[in-house]
Amino acid sequence: MKNPYKLRKATVAVALVLGIAGAVNLAGLDNLITTANAASEKGQAKKGGSHSTTGKGQKGSGVYKRGSANKSLDAFLEEEASEDSDRPDWAGSGATAPKPGGGNKGGDSQKGDDYGDLWVILRDDNGVPILKPGTDFVQPLDADGNIIPLDEEGHPIDSTLTVEVELGRLNIARAPEKVLDHSLVEALSKLSSATEVTLDPSGRLVADGVTIDSPLENLALFEAIVSTPVVDGVITLTTTGTVDGKTVTYSFPISLDQAGLVAAAAIAAASDKTGTLSTDEVMYIADFLGLGSQLSTFVSTWNYERDDVYTDDVKIWILEGVDTNGDGTFDIYLPKEVAINDVVEFNTVPSIVNDGNGIDSFAQAADDSVQVLEYVHDNAIDQ
Repeated sequence: MKNPYKLRKATVAVALVLGIAGAVNLAGLDNLITTANAASEKGQAKKGGSHSTTGKGQKGSGVYKRGSANKSLDAFLEEEASEDSDRPDWAGSGATAPKPGGGNKGGDSQKGDDYGDLWVILRDDNGVPILKPGTDFVQPLDADGNIIPLDEEGHPIDSTLTVEVELGRLNIARAPEKVLDHSLVEALSKLSSATEVTLDPSGRLVADGVTIDSPLENLALFEAIVSTPVVDGVITLTTTGTVDGKTVTYSFPISLDQAGLVAAAAIAAASDKTGTLSTDEVMYIADFLGLGSQLSTFVSTWNYERDDVYTDDVKIWILEGVDTNGDGTFDIYLPKEVAINDVVEFNTVPSIVNDGNGIDSFAQAADDSVQVLEYVHDNAIDQ
């Protein structure tokens, strides 16, 4: 069998051979992504199945300027979010509803008002919070996974036992909706015009050899994949922008079978390159984007097995130090090809139901992607 993995700069890329029958598979999984295409048309993109920068609410138009992505998050938050934002009432600047996790703990939190305290809580296999019987209170868990008793108002009796969820770079989810809309235009314009789309070892999309590594673009791709309806087994990501005064619609189809891997890698690429991703962190981000129920449905039947993805064929090149004179120090560094599953130390995301699917499996796929991304970032060499 021909090795489907191709060296691509500092990574090994999996060729998708778009538009050609018999597309190369990812570790034996067929039909990762179907044909990509771009179409120009006048008018507005339809909501519900597509993301538009000129749709409902007049969220703006025009090709996204890269400089905008470099604005500070505080600057983004100073802008007023569009009125048709689908974020829940407790998310983002000016939130009015209670935050998930129980709000501020006894008034001693210094985390601010945008998120309050986000705690590890009891969830079902699809990520939905399991409420305290007879109440609408979520149930926080301690470090050992035990339910923390609540008072009659739903606050932990001993707040020191709660485990906070740190979002890190994923705080970008609180940026106004139009920021992600613009980022989706940026990402899909690259993907739809590429002659070849590949994946790097962490699962990030690569368009004609250029990795989509922007956290905002990856978060926008995650949002689009999870929120776009499936038609005949395909999720077609669509967005509309304006180029030289003309309305352009960019489309990029992804098969349902592989959309989960791409979505997991996208949220991983939007997160910190170090650390871990947990089920709670993934679900909180989905909730901030107004996608909680959609992600729960998305992961309910999606299966992930690490060994099916990170096979012995997924390799990268690194520089290995060699001690040529035996003095205990490396004198030279030589290129060496290594298998990802031999060099990356993966974590184990605690399972909710050990059935290979659900939010725990999705979080495992995302965290695996983070670990691969960190190793590749620190060790891989350009080819």
